[in-house]
Amino acid sequence: MARLLQASCLLSLLLAGFLPQSRGQDKSKMDCHGGVSGTIYEYGALTIDGEEYIPFKQYTGKYVLFVNVASY
Repeated sequence: MARLLQASCLLSLLLAGFLPQSRGQDKSKMDCHGGVSGTIYEYGALTIDGEEYIPFKQYTGKYVLFVNVASY
């Protein structure tokens, strides 16, 4: 069983090596809301404690994952 798991992990890594690299941010652009313009790099957010403002422009050229943790 462990060998099968290792083989499947290695196959996944091998196949990932054949994926083309991203060439800029245009491929990842998405219109989320009609009233919002620009890119994420023109915005920022407060830390959880509200003490510090973090501008997203400091993450230019890096992968960014946004997770919505808002509750209703």
